[in-house]
Amino acid sequence: MSNDDNFVIGEHIRDTGKKYSEFDTLGFDVAREKFLRIVESVMPPLTIGLYGPWGSGKTEMIKALEEDLKNSNYLTLIFDAWKYRYECNLILPLICALQRSHLSKSEGIKVSAKKVVASAALVMANQFIKNKIGIDMGEAKLALQTYEDGYKHYKKYDDNVIRVEKEYNDFIKMLLAKKKKKKVVIFIDNLDRCLPDIVVNLLEDISSFLSIKGAACIYILALDKENVIKAIHHRYPDFDGKHYLEKIVQIALKMPLPQKRENHDSSCGRYHLLKRFEWGKNYNSVSKPGDPRAILFEKLASIDNVFGGHLLGNPRRVERVVNKLIMLEVMGLFQVEKNPEDAPVLIFLLLLHEYFPKVYNALREDKDFSYLHAALQWSVDKVSNPFRKKKDRERFEPNTYIPNEVILDTYCDDDGFFNFLRGFSDLQRIAGLPGRFKQMLIHLNYIG
Repeated sequence: MSNDDNFVIGEHIRDTGKKYSEFDTLGFDVAREKFLRIVESVMPPLTIGLYGPWGSGKTEMIKALEEDLKNSNYLTLIFDAWKYRYECNLILPLICALQRSHLSKSEGIKVSAKKVVASAALVMANQFIKNKIGIDMGEAKLALQTYEDGYKHYKKYDDNVIRVEKEYNDFIKMLLAKKKKKKVVIFIDNLDRCLPDIVVNLLEDISSFLSIKGAACIYILALDKENVIKAIHHRYPDFDGKHYLEKIVQIALKMPLPQKRENHDSSCGRYHLLKRFEWGKNYNSVSKPGDPRAILFEKLASIDNVFGGHLLGNPRRVERVVNKLIMLEVMGLFQVEKNPEDAPVLIFLLLLHEYFPKVYNALREDKDFSYLHAALQWSVDKVSNPFRKKKDRERFEPNTYIPNEVILDTYCDDDGFFNFLRGFSDLQRIAGLPGRFKQMLIHLNYIG
């Protein structure tokens, strides 16, 4: 039963006390088990990258891994880099968070943490000035002072680096001894949301100061690999960002796409959308064969391939689509369960609006949807593939009238649009599809 007066529009977050396996509807729990084996098998110090685009489920995954590890021989910390985005060097709040999280009342640990922070701050001061003004203060001193003074300056710098390593190692050993654990696992989340310089600073700090021989620490960085590579390139334009990242991250893991449901023909992605919709509608019962939700699930089978790709294989994108469907219900514009056969059409237009706005806006202007219907048919017709259509366009232009040049040009020149249409190609079989497109578009006038 749904409480229509209490819809939930927002992010579906796992409740405290609920296991990840109970929350997971995308088949990611299998990946969790495999990732856990890796973390338990490696020898520290080590840095692991958990790669995935924004919204792919990295945060929930590291929460699940942290819950598994903290109940065994591991001391754990989830460090949200975004909270400290205004800090030049995240290593300092990271060390404080580790101390605060586990032994805030231990005076010995407090003193040890302060020593690490103080020593690290001295070492980083020189690098910070260099990054800001482009001048290494040590180099400036060498130009102005005698060789002997310059040597003393760098000897002091080198001593500070060694001190950081020793004090951090002592700090970790003290933590583990106090808690009777064997290893520290630090999860770093939302690093890729920070400014490029902050991203690179933390990567370098982990590589230079924290991955110290003898320190039983494993760092797991949950990040969007492509965005981090861009951040590296921003700092070092002449460097290969991919190779640079590989030197810091020894083991690379990847968030999976939704898999096929065990003992079912449907994808986990389609099942996830239905469950997310039920949560948003406040259903407290499981759907049964023949009820509106079961019919909706069946109708979504026509776009099942989309749920295994990057468009609706991403949990956050599913969130966005479901929130929009519920918004339409709240505004009284479209009732999904009363019109389940139109749900795939509506989802198609929602995604078209978001990822191909030029095509969407062209359709709103000329309101001729027959050409879009034709493009769906082309996507599965070998004779009408983009390469051949491009040749036809070159042969007949400028003398041939084209109903919607934007659709044709995007079809010919954008592989993403072609693959998008292929994912929804079964829509072409719906009777009166152009008219349904037109009606659905009216509903979307109020959705951004």
